[in-house]
Amino acid sequence: MRTHLDCLPCLMNQALRAARATTDDEEVHRRVLDAVAGMIPKLSLDLRPPEITQQGYKLIYQIIGDSDPFRRAKAEANQMALAHYPRIKKVLADSEDSLLTACKLAIAGNSIDFGPEFNWGNVDDIVKIALSSPLAINDYEKLRDSITNSRQVLYLGDNAGEIVFDRLLIEELHSIAEVDTTFVVRERPIINDATLDDALAVGMDTVATVVSSDSDAPATILSQCSTEMLRYYRSADVIIAKGQGNYEALDEEESNIFFLLRAKCPVLAELLGVQIGDAVLKQQTPRDDSKQIPNLGRK
Repeated sequence: MRTHLDCLPCLMNQALRAARATTDDEEVHRRVLDAVAGMIPKLSLDLRPPEITQQGYKLIYQIIGDSDPFRRAKAEANQMALAHYPRIKKVLADSEDSLLTACKLAIAGNSIDFGPEFNWGNVDDIVKIALSSPLAINDYEKLRDSITNSRQVLYLGDNAGEIVFDRLLIEELHSIAEVDTTFVVRERPIINDATLDDALAVGMDTVATVVSSDSDAPATILSQCSTEMLRYYRSADVIIAKGQGNYEALDEEESNIFFLLRAKCPVLAELLGVQIGDAVLKQQTPRDDSKQIPNLGRK
């Protein structure tokens, strides 16, 4: 997915939130906004949205002098989700189809995102949404069939806090098939994306091999990934890609990818044919070059 003009003011909004997360000094906020505004004319719309976000945050962190302004919020999200782990395990045990419920919980957990302007509420809200909301795009049966016929699963993680729900889903995957699972995190902090420290904090290493993408992009940009990570990618029978950023980065790939996400912005929602906030479990389909980035102004 290429960058849409609507992505640029979104970057400005993210810049201001990152600055405010670090300091109350409005002079610093202004310097951040001026710097990001200055880089926008130089950004190519041929880049994918996570690539321009990556460039923007490198500049933001340089100005504010903090390479991880959301560290406390990430730790709190991990702890809060972990505190609900036993209750969510019971929800899964009591459900008619625990794997489907785990998928829906993992998608609802994708709400924990400090990038887009999206109110994620709390863990109780996430559970209620997961149990009450249908999947706007539902390729669950294809995912289940793929897992039962696979040996290697690559799971591309997204945000801190959310990864507790990812762990629960991985545990359910292991209950239906003997698969080896590799979980991918960011090399360095960016927004509230999960790093190795976050994965270890929630016990992800007890259910999967945890590896770094070797990149601090807020998505899996294959051209930036390590040789090790690409080896896992190419050998995987199934790839589960969490979050909007991974969809934006990998929507033209032709691997056996299942995207699990909530649509958080109008560009992606229209591209997928869903509403903002909808839950999506979508299997990758071959690229259609005739499909254009939506024109949000036509309605």
